[in-house]
Amino acid sequence: MLALAVGQGAAWIKPLLLPALAVAMTLSTVSITNRDLASIKSSPRPVLISLLLNYVIMGGIMLLMARWLINDSEIWAGFVTLAAMPPAISATPFSYMLGGDTVFSLFGTTGLYLVALGLTPGIMILLLGADFVNPARLLLILVQLIIIPLAVSRLLLSRGLAQNVIKWRDTAINWIFFTTIYIIIGLNRQVFFEQPSILFGVIIITIALTFGLGHAIDFAARRLNIGQSTKISWIVMGTRKNTGIASVIALAFLGERATIPAAVSAMFAVLYIVWLGFYFKKRGQVNL
Repeated sequence: MLALAVGQGAAWIKPLLLPALAVAMTLSTVSITNRDLASIKSSPRPVLISLLLNYVIMGGIMLLMARWLINDSEIWAGFVTLAAMPPAISATPFSYMLGGDTVFSLFGTTGLYLVALGLTPGIMILLLGADFVNPARLLLILVQLIIIPLAVSRLLLSRGLAQNVIKWRDTAINWIFFTTIYIIIGLNRQVFFEQPSILFGVIIITIALTFGLGHAIDFAARRLNIGQSTKISWIVMGTRKNTGIASVIALAFLGERATIPAAVSAMFAVLYIVWLGFYFKKRGQVNL
């Protein structure tokens, strides 16, 4: 709402987007121990299921619907960028809050961020072409947003500083999330006001990929007799993309307009997590 009301400031603080997200990634990955990273090799199942849910199913449906409903080439490119992203780093804490399997979410998220170093450039170059996406520059951005934060978090763990960081981590991540949403919505505020027809298709796709897909995963998991905690983690993993990284990459290669899918997705992701909280709270299965 602030971005729509006084979003002119987004252009001034746009350079903060990448470093702010790098800090958020560092703070988020402090909870991932070196033992967790080593365990991924011996426990590939969460990574493979997360890959199926987040990239194949969610990413595939996103691209099919965008091809069907979106005629704007820049918006389409924004959806390609979003589909190529790994799950939101908040998938693990949200899984915990909702009563999900945090080990599954942790392994799945961590594994997909490592996989994304190859998969994200591959998807974007395949669907958009090397003329739009410079592979070397894209890889550099991913290194800045994934590898360096992970390395810094290892340093904090080795120095015994992780517990001190965790005390104020959630507040810092919330403010970074606030800043990220403000920037990507503020940069596109004129589109929200002057071109609502463009937003209609984006909103339809976003609702389908959150509320629609989430309930479809819920139904499928119940039919497969999947445990409640694992089912919750499946839902979170299958409906969340990292809109922050998508925004940075879209701005770097495609322009401000291409960040619209990430902006709308970020807005509805918040609404969907709130809805899931009420949905599972009725069943006494959340830690909220």
